[in-house]
Amino acid sequence: MHSDAFRNLWFGQALANMGDVLYIVGLISVIYNITGSALYMTAVPLVITYSRFISSVAAPLLLNSTQMRSLIAYSQMGKTFFLCCFLLFMVLRMENVWFILGCASIISFLDGWALPARNSYVPFLVKREELMGANGFLSTVDRTIQFSSWALGGMLLAFMGEMNLFIVIIVLFLASSLFMLKLPVIPSTSLQVRKVWWQQLGEGWSEVSKRRGLVPVLCIYGLESISGTVWIAAVLYLYVDLQLDRGVEWWGFINSSFFIGLVLASYMIFKLHGLFSRHRSKWLSIGMMVTSVVTLVFAWNEMAIMALVLSFLFGLFDQLKNVVLQTYLQESAPPEELGKIYAAQGALTTLLFGLSSVGVGWLLEILSISMIFTLSSLLLMGTVIPVMLLQKSFRT
Repeated sequence: MHSDAFRNLWFGQALANMGDVLYIVGLISVIYNITGSALYMTAVPLVITYSRFISSVAAPLLLNSTQMRSLIAYSQMGKTFFLCCFLLFMVLRMENVWFILGCASIISFLDGWALPARNSYVPFLVKREELMGANGFLSTVDRTIQFSSWALGGMLLAFMGEMNLFIVIIVLFLASSLFMLKLPVIPSTSLQVRKVWWQQLGEGWSEVSKRRGLVPVLCIYGLESISGTVWIAAVLYLYVDLQLDRGVEWWGFINSSFFIGLVLASYMIFKLHGLFSRHRSKWLSIGMMVTSVVTLVFAWNEMAIMALVLSFLFGLFDQLKNVVLQTYLQESAPPEELGKIYAAQGALTTLLFGLSSVGVGWLLEILSISMIFTLSSLLLMGTVIPVMLLQKSFRT
């Protein structure tokens, strides 16, 4: 974890993550100023989700023909180019919301390649016994950047304006590209295209089916993607308004409490990775059960202070099990195949999250907030079955 290559990876990704958050803040502001419509603002997450799904599906084609280092760096440089187009469009005051959403779609499409490639690099750059600690450290950096950048984005937008904010984002993306170009080439990555394109699209799923324990891992990811839709902004806002009967500021407090739990869990794993690594099966089971119970209590809770405590506990144990699950996945296949596996996982979770977000919106018309969170809790309880299969797979 102390190598220059690992530092380049996490620092470059930190700059990219900060740029991504600031970009979304700026994008939403630009679209609202042009249209004055909340409907167009809600189109932003839809465009981002759909584009990343398509990108994840297409990722195996690129992983077979491009080194992962080049894929990460070129993805970042491509995002920078389209952001420059976006900025030029603003300078010329050509206010066309469809062009802006088109640029956003392309940027999200390029972004969909970066995360699978980055996660594939981690087992190559650190020792096996340091893998969980490395994941904990990267998660600590990611969550801290995400948590702080939303507030920073709002302040920068207020003080600098949209145009200057996008200049800052472009500088962050350029710096990130330079760090990514310093990463070593994974020597065992094969670039020979052995199959026709439609067969290559399914290589990630083929790897999942033949690698020990990966099917249960993706089942867990899938169930969590569906259950996690109750924590999106719109549902939490209704929870605060209808169930807690509090003002909008409590929506921010609950989100902050959740992120504090995430960051604390990531830091604990980073500092105590040996302990968590030795007892990973136990921590995975504990994380699943605690998040399920916490969600159930959250569903029927009507006290604002208790909601903060429960949100913190959910973030804490959700992150513990996510890092353990991430480590399981990385240990199940060689680094050169992980990109395709991560692409399959990304396609699955993005699709399920997008569909279930629409489903939750429909259920909110016929069910109470409490019932929505209760259904989420039951789905989390359902992950016990694939967790047991995963533990059995690794014991054998």
